[in-house]
Amino acid sequence: MDLIIKADGSVFNTEAIEKGNFIRAKYSAWDEARNGLVVLVTREEIRVIWQPGIRNVTNFFTIEAGEVEAGLWEISWTADMETINKHPADTGGPGG
Repeated sequence: MDLIIKADGSVFNTEAIEKGNFIRAKYSAWDEARNGLVVLVTREEIRVIWQPGIRNVTNFFTIEAGEVEAGLWEISWTADMETINKHPADTGGPGG
């Protein structure tokens, strides 16, 4: 299921990703992806809670629909740890 819907601008498909899903996301400026838990999904943003490896610290990051559409994010998410969804979707070619 597509993560982005193009209707009056790009918005998130709130049927594709939900609060409570596990997520792995990498912003274009980050050296590595971050794993977390989706805590909010609206048509404009996804908010993720993650632990940076510092004791007793929890952080949030926000993924904006426009940034995803612009290609600034690589995202994988799952509701059940069996079906892994990806954006951008794998092309089926070598390595994907």
